[in-house]
Amino acid sequence: MHQLDPLMKLEALLMKSDVDSSDWNEYEYEDGERLLSQLSDGDRALLLRSAATKPTNWRGCLVSILRPSMVDEGDQLISALWDTDENVMSEAVFRIYFYCGFIDSARKGVFEDARRRVGPFWDRVRADKRVLERLESLARSNVGAAHWRVLCGTAMTEVGCE
Repeated sequence: MHQLDPLMKLEALLMKSDVDSSDWNEYEYEDGERLLSQLSDGDRALLLRSAATKPTNWRGCLVSILRPSMVDEGDQLISALWDTDENVMSEAVFRIYFYCGFIDSARKGVFEDARRRVGPFWDRVRADKRVLERLESLARSNVGAAHWRVLCGTAMTEVGCE
């Protein structure tokens, strides 16, 4: 029963939170990250399998705390690129770029920071033509995300997508 406690707490936190709220951005996401890291493999699998049936705010908050160093969480992050909600997709794009080592700074614009890169996840994103094409499509259709095409251009050339 002890293993269910973090799962129930995380479920409740995700249900009451909104990724765009100041509470989530200031401190609740840290609680979410902590609870997610405490889940057993089985509980984490259960949580991720249930994501498609959850409300938009729940899915957006989940995407914002996923760690692509965990393969199943990386799978979930990538699958969020095809979510039915634009905000969830946007959060997924932002997180994918971040974990691939690309940072969007108000002062510097988009720049590469390999220290942020999760190597196996970066390799996986770069090697998956379908994911790159989706990222390119989302960047093309969203004026605010057009600058993220830096990642797509380099990676797509590597896999022959241009």
